[in-house]
Amino acid sequence: MAVFDLRSPVVTRWLDALSDRHAPSMSYPMMDGKHTFGAVVPLPSGRLPSGSPDAAIICYPCWLSREVIESESTSEYQWSYRGDVHRLDATGGRVALVGGIGVGGPAAAMLVEELGAHGVHRFIVVGMAGVLHKDLEPCGFAVCDRALRDEGVSHHYLPPGRYVEASEELSTRLTAELREDGAAVRVGPTWTTDAPYRETAEEVRRYRDEGIATVEMEAASVFAVAQLRGYEAAAGFVVSDLLTEEGWAGHFQAADLRPNLRRLLAAAMRTLAPEA
Repeated sequence: MAVFDLRSPVVTRWLDALSDRHAPSMSYPMMDGKHTFGAVVPLPSGRLPSGSPDAAIICYPCWLSREVIESESTSEYQWSYRGDVHRLDATGGRVALVGGIGVGGPAAAMLVEELGAHGVHRFIVVGMAGVLHKDLEPCGFAVCDRALRDEGVSHHYLPPGRYVEASEELSTRLTAELREDGAAVRVGPTWTTDAPYRETAEEVRRYRDEGIATVEMEAASVFAVAQLRGYEAAAGFVVSDLLTEEGWAGHFQAADLRPNLRRLLAAAMRTLAPEA
């Protein structure tokens, strides 16, 4: 009769695997069937004061939104929700620039919900992202066509799924505007995560091999709200840092970072208001 050493690695792995088969699975949201239920908290109602743009640029670099407000003709909204909202007069008032919002998916999702309830139904995120591929240089441009849902918000808006798609039309037009300006643009998926200080070498390797180009904190949440509500949303990034299995390197002081963010913002304006 064979005798098994319960402390041996082989037996330990077998017992662990057997245990995992019967362990309860954990996924978001915790309430089964949530996506079929109605929400208790109502959305805001009405229109934006002083007119209603139909599009918004969610601008994450605070210095960039301030620079536009100080150098261009804008009309400020007395806005009681998230962010500082200014209508861009150069777009005929059709596009609003939103700055001063919090970082991460929850803040982004609430902003899209609140602006959307007031008639803004097209969105472009303008910001910085880390890059997983060494062939995309610091300060390079990326437009994401879909986002890996490694955050929490999207799972409360959409049924389980690995990715959420960006607006194909807006993404294509934003890419075309950047290329018309002479920029080299990487188009591909982004990895949206809530935990930048828990990004691991194993994740970097896996997602890079999966073809994911960038990592950031908002795209999946924005795309999920847009998909549920029937809006259009896209996102463009300038590379600010590099993630590899060996570690992290920041390029936030690179000479081309700010000029390229200005180019990205201008391309977003032209995408949302082509005649401007």
